This record gives sequence, C-alpha cells and structure tokens, in this order.
Amino acid sequence: MTITPKSKSTSEHGMKPLQRTHYSNELTPKIQGKQVIITGWVQRIRRLSKISFLIIRDREGLTQCTLPHATTDPELLSVLDQLDNEYAVSVKGRIKLEKQARRGVELIPDQIVIVNTAPSTLPLDTSGKVEADIATRFDNRVMDLRRLEAQLLFKIQHFTIAQMRKFLEAHGFREIHTPKIVATATEGGADLFEVQYFEKKAFLAQSPQFYKQLCLVGGFDRVYEIAPVYRAEKHNTPRHLNEYTSFDYEMAWIQDEEDVMQLEEQLLLDAFTSVKKSCMDELNQLEVEIKIPRVPIRRIEYREAVEMLKAEGLDLPPDTDIPSDGEEKLHQLVKQESGEEFFFLTRYPAAIRPFYTMPLESDESLTRGFDLVYRGMEVTTGSQRIHQYELLKTQLKAAGLNPKTFAFYIEPFQYGAPPHGGLAIGVERLTMQMLGYTNIREAVLFPRDRTRLVP
Repeated sequence: MTITPKSKSTSEHGMKPLQRTHYSNELTPKIQGKQVIITGWVQRIRRLSKISFLIIRDREGLTQCTLPHATTDPELLSVLDQLDNEYAVSVKGRIKLEKQARRGVELIPDQIVIVNTAPSTLPLDTSGKVEADIATRFDNRVMDLRRLEAQLLFKIQHFTIAQMRKFLEAHGFREIHTPKIVATATEGGADLFEVQYFEKKAFLAQSPQFYKQLCLVGGFDRVYEIAPVYRAEKHNTPRHLNEYTSFDYEMAWIQDEEDVMQLEEQLLLDAFTSVKKSCMDELNQLEVEIKIPRVPIRRIEYREAVEMLKAEGLDLPPDTDIPSDGEEKLHQLVKQESGEEFFFLTRYPAAIRPFYTMPLESDESLTRGFDLVYRGMEVTTGSQRIHQYELLKTQLKAAGLNPKTFAFYIEPFQYGAPPHGGLAIGVERLTMQMLGYTNIREAVLFPRDRTRLVP
C-alpha cells in the first residue's frame, strides 16, 4: 500500500513517518533483497521517459531510489510527481545490487510517505551544485547544515571529541562542569562580556581555568571539561570567534609542563589514528587526508622561534605574541625540514602569559607556558601553573591585579596545593585545521562573532 497525502494542505500538517530501519550508509550489498525503510529529505529527482531516480539524503549520506515506470505501481509514480526538493519523506523498499551506485546498491521503493513539504523556492541549494556566499549560508544556517559536507564535518568533529574524552577517562580524568557566570576575569583585561546578575555585575567566563585548578586543590587529581567560553575581543577574522568550545584538562602531581605536553601528544595521536581509521568514508567524501602526528612533537623555544622568524625577515618587538603570519612561517619551516604539521612553542616570556603561569627557575623572565601550533595555527595553550600561595599572590600583584578580588581563587592555595598544569584546545580550530577549512565558522554549528547573534 502506498501512503500519500490527499492534498498539499493535508501534508503540511504532517504525516507520520514509517519507522526507519537503516541509515543510508547501512545499505550495502550484504543486505541485497532485504526490505528496508529509510527516512530523510529529497535531494533531487530525475524523471526520464522510462525510469525515475529519487535521491534521498539523511545524516549519513545519499540513497538512490530507482523507479522503473513499467514495473512501478502507478499510485507510487503519482506520489513521486508530488515530490519536490527538501520534502521530508519515508521510503520503504528492497535493496538491489547496482554497480554504478556509490555503495553498490539502490533502493526499489514500494511505498513513499510524504511527511512534510517545502516551498519550491529555497534559500540555498543543499546539494551544493549552486554555491551560496557565506553570509547567505549562515543567515540560513539550518538549511546550510543539511548539506552533506556539513553533516560529514560535524560527524568527524563529534567522533574526534568523543575519542579524546574516551582517552582522558581511560587515563583517570573526571569530567567537571564549571560556572559560566563569574565575578572576575580569568586573565585580567577588558575583553569580557558583562552581564547583570541581579544586583551585581558579573561576566561570561573567558575560561574554566580557576575552577579547574580549584578542583585539583580540592583533591580531584585529574579533570577535564568541554564547554563554551566567551571572549569579547573586537576581531573579525577567519580564525576567531567570540563564543567557542574549549576542550580543557588539568592534572595534578606533575613534575613540570612536559607531563602536560606528553599527555597531549598521546591524546592527539590516539584521536587522529582513530579518526583516520573509523571515519575513512567521511574523509574520502570530503577529499581530506589527515596526517597522524609523529611523537614526540618538536619543541621550539620562544626565543629560538623569534630568531628563526628574524632570519626569514620577520622581526618581532620584544616579548610579544607571535602573530598569525609568524605561526604560518614557522609551520612552513618545520614542514620543509621534517614533513610534520605540529610543533610546540615553549618557554614563553612572563610578560605575555597569565599571572598563574609557573616562571622558569633559571630565568624568571620566562615561563613554563607553551602553545601547540597545527598547520600554522595555534590550537592549544597550556602551562605548568603556580601552586605556591605566596608566589601566586606575588605574581597576581605584579600583573596589576587586586588579591582581594581574586581571594576565592588564591586563598585555597594556602592549604597544600599540589603541583599541577593543564591546557585548553580550541575544538573549532582543531576541526578547521584537521579538515583544511579556511574559515573557523565552518566548524561551529551557529557562529557567534562580532556581527552575528542569530540564528
């Protein structure tokens, strides 16, 4: 029996879908002859004189439904005539071998349910054949997310973060959830989003940093958090967002920052190896080849990096962050030398690191802070933290901050705080670099930048 709405107005109220049995990627030659039900959206319809092809898209890819006119129920062909792009449908049929189809099979329908309709004029082409500019795409982000490319991107991002979470938990880390409405800036400065918190002034959290550390002082030993952070920086570049997802971890009882860096090496090695193996089909569809990092990842001290850039004609002012073009140049030099895409920048000057960064004993103008640069972009910032109460208080004052304002943070360090360190990985930057995108907005579902607050 074929189910079809009596009229367009009826269909707009919504028909119940058939119960899905398979996603598109589960339709393989192994189940030829089996009856299945798929659900999704009409990607395109191709009507020829003797045969019609209906392409259905779900989150895993595309399914070719083939309807030979001579052998297909006329009522089913009538339903086909009602369809248009982006209609939500359920299709029931049997699997038939077809060498020319991408997965080696096609679906021969015997029932189509129109679950919901869509207007004939769409804000953008979800098939990707007609390109839309980035503003149009993000103004219509929900439709844009229906593109197969976007579905594949976020599937890989999900798998990557899930694997990283799995790795940390296998190494004794506990997931925590820290406040996102805070009373003080994590790193000082004015790049904060201010909010009214009843009768008080508060801010959106720049980082979970203080609370990660306080959990370690509280005895948690190893913690991680995957959560949004907020930066009110007035930039508008392809590599910056004002709300992004930070993958943080913090670990106690370390010797120094090398323990933190070595764990990240193993974390990324495990994640990239797993992604390359488990997401092979998705990577192939995106035409992306990822290179598994070779460990140990090269360490370049800040002063060495400055000299390397100077030799290339880029002269930096003293004790300043290495700019984006400097990171890109260093990446080129490292890749030319070893073929590697990652390197650590270490021994950062104290003048450009947060006050809680552990100074280097042999030269207190330098710190045990580091960045990880991937394909020419910083994706990680980390360090050994100061765990001695008096030194922490001294460094806070030296940064021009008031210890009374930060009392909730520094006072617990009087009670036997363990040596510790940690880092933060930008999820969107990692995804962007892994998959070779040039704009970070591609790697976030609903971007928040200086000009975009909706959708």
